[in-house]
Amino acid sequence: MNPRQRRGVLLMIIAAFGAIAVFLTVVSYVNTLNSELGTYRTVLRLTQDVDPYQPITEDMIEPYEVPARYFDEEVFLTDLADADEALSTPGSEAVSSTFLREGTLLQTSMVIPAPALESGEREIAIMINAETGVAGKVARQSRVDIYASFQPNDQTGACAIRVLTDVEVLDVGDIGAQIDEQTGGTNSVVPVTFRLTPQQALELTYAEAFASQLRLALISAQGSGTPGDVDFCSEDQIAAIGGPGGDAQENGGAN
Repeated sequence: MNPRQRRGVLLMIIAAFGAIAVFLTVVSYVNTLNSELGTYRTVLRLTQDVDPYQPITEDMIEPYEVPARYFDEEVFLTDLADADEALSTPGSEAVSSTFLREGTLLQTSMVIPAPALESGEREIAIMINAETGVAGKVARQSRVDIYASFQPNDQTGACAIRVLTDVEVLDVGDIGAQIDEQTGGTNSVVPVTFRLTPQQALELTYAEAFASQLRLALISAQGSGTPGDVDFCSEDQIAAIGGPGGDAQENGGAN
């Protein structure tokens, strides 16, 4: 074996020892990471975008492994059935509490149960002026009062009436456009869905059909308190309903 061959063999031996050293270093590093991170847990990851209050179904999610060190069973979801007891009631389904992007790891605060009507209740949606009726503060599960205002005419004066008190908002839709029949212009409107009794649904339908404007008043989280008078009308309107001003206001006027 000539000197050049001996040098070649020596370099091959050194390279082999180097490869073994690198391999042992990588194995040691991986073992260190495993000891630090521990085992892995399975969470749910979205495979597509989900709009607010839209159902989250099994075909929208996939299992995803995260280190157990970063897994908190009170934060991350491993099963849609565990989502805040969303599926504890027959017929209920899980919906998103806000807009969720593809790739988001589902957490308990992101998923809520869809609203379910109880026996005898009705779900009804009306169009509310986006600026004066909602203003971005009324949202799903808000409690509101609903007011209707009537313009004066040949028989009666102007009048404002509280149609319903302390009703639940089931959903608030996207802002759309509606043509004003009086001016021909375009108004921004929002579909708002309520949970009502049959009588309340009838009263709200009447108000929407004949009132010049409907408004929502957001109720405090501490409660609705004393709502006050049912209506507030002009003197001509009070006279038309057959009572003196003071008595009409004390009795709440016409319902």
